[in-house]
Amino acid sequence: MVQVNNDRAATSQSRGRPGRRGRMRNLASRATVFRLVTVGAGALAAGAAMSVPAFAATSPTPSAVAVPPAAISVPPAAVAVPPAARPVTTAAAAASSASSATFNIFNPPSQSGAPSGSPEGLTGVYAASPTDVWAVGGATGDPFEHWNGTTWTGQGLPAGLCTEANNQCGVSSITGTSADNITAEGGAIIDTGTTEVAESVAFHFNGTSWSQMTIPANVTLGPLAAFSATDLWSVNNNGDAEQFNGSTWTTTKLPISTTLPDLDMTSISGSSPSDIWAAGTASTSGVERRKTAPVLEHFNGTSWTNVTVPVNGGVTSVAAISPTDAFALDGGSLIQWNGTTWSVVTATTQTGAAVSGTALAALSPTDVWLAGVTTLDNFNGTTWTSVPVPPTAALTPAGQMLAEPDAATAVGPGTVWFVGEAITATGGTLPYAMGTSNG
Repeated sequence: MVQVNNDRAATSQSRGRPGRRGRMRNLASRATVFRLVTVGAGALAAGAAMSVPAFAATSPTPSAVAVPPAAISVPPAAVAVPPAARPVTTAAAAASSASSATFNIFNPPSQSGAPSGSPEGLTGVYAASPTDVWAVGGATGDPFEHWNGTTWTGQGLPAGLCTEANNQCGVSSITGTSADNITAEGGAIIDTGTTEVAESVAFHFNGTSWSQMTIPANVTLGPLAAFSATDLWSVNNNGDAEQFNGSTWTTTKLPISTTLPDLDMTSISGSSPSDIWAAGTASTSGVERRKTAPVLEHFNGTSWTNVTVPVNGGVTSVAAISPTDAFALDGGSLIQWNGTTWSVVTATTQTGAAVSGTALAALSPTDVWLAGVTTLDNFNGTTWTSVPVPPTAALTPAGQMLAEPDAATAVGPGTVWFVGEAITATGGTLPYAMGTSNG
C-alpha cells in the first residue's frame, strides 16, 4: 500500500505548502497543520529525489534508556547548541506488536546553509528497508536526511535550479517504491532577475544520487504516493490530482463537493493503483467565524469520487491498508473505512485513554501505529495498546520538547518511523526522528 508523504506499509503524511507565500522561511514547510505520511507500493513510505550533495554530521549509535510504560513529561531546561544526536529508547511491554517495539529518538543533522531563522523540522519520511530510510524537511541547505540502520546523515540539494544564486527551494514530502525509486517534492522561489516566481520542484533518487526533475509550469505538486516508476500521484491545493507516467504529467480535477474557498490537501495513500485516498481540509479565511469541512477523495483505478465522512473538521492524514480497510485522522478523531462507509473509532487503550495522535503508519491490518506528543498507540486488529514516547532527556541540547509528529512511514519487518520538529529550551527548533526496527 502506498501513502503520501511517507509509508510503504501504510503511511500517512500531512504537510503545508511551501514556496507559495513568497518567503524563504515558509519553504521549510513548518508543521502548521498535521502532516501526513506517504506510502510506496507494498509498504508505507515517503521519498525524495536529488543528485550530488555533501554529507553532514552524523548521529551516534543509539544508547537505550529503559522507560516505564507511562506518559513522559519533558523538563524545560538547558541551552541550544550543536545538533548532535544521542538516541533515547523506550521498551514497551504490552499484548500486541507494541510488546516487542523499541523506539529510538534522534536529532538528525541540522541544516547547513539555510537562511538564518529558518525553522528546522522534518515533514516527510520514507523507508525502503530497515536500513534505508529517507526523511525530508526544510529549505536550501541539507533538506535530505538518510538513515543507514545506525546513524542519520544530512544531504544537500543536487546541483541545478535550486542551487543557483538567489533561488530558494524547500522539500516537504517524499515517497517511493524501492531503494532506487524515490521521489520528493516541495516549493521554490525562483529569481528571474526581474521578479520572483513561485513554482513546484521535485527530485528523484536512483539508488545512487538525487537529481532534479523537470516539472511543467502548469503542474502544481503536493503530497505524493508512488506505486511504480511509471505511476506516481500527487494532490494539490488547487483541487487537482497530478499523475506522472514516467515521462508526462496528467492533471485531473478532483470532484470536491464543498464550496468553502480555501483548500489544503495534506495526505495521499493507496493500497494499490486502484485504491487511492486523498485527504485535506476546506475552509474560509479568517480566525474568527472560521468554517472548515473535511475533504476525502477516492480513486478506483478509473476515476475519482468524493466520499462522505462522519466528521466536521478537516481530514489531515489517511493510511490505506486494503480496499476494505483504511484509517484517517480528523484533528481529534480517528475514523476507519470498512469498504463501504467511514465510521468514528471510539476505542481506548489499556490505560483507559482515548486513542489519539497526528501521524499514522500501518504495517498490516493487525499492526497499525498512531503517534502523538506523549504516546504511541498500536492496533493489533482487535485492541489498542499505548506505549510512551521516548524521553528527550539524553538528547543534546537538553530540554527539548517534541511537537506533534508530521509524518510517518512503515516497512517490514517491523520498521516504523515518525518525524517532526522539536522545540529547544531557547525557543529554537530542531528536527527529530523516532523509529523502531524491531516492532
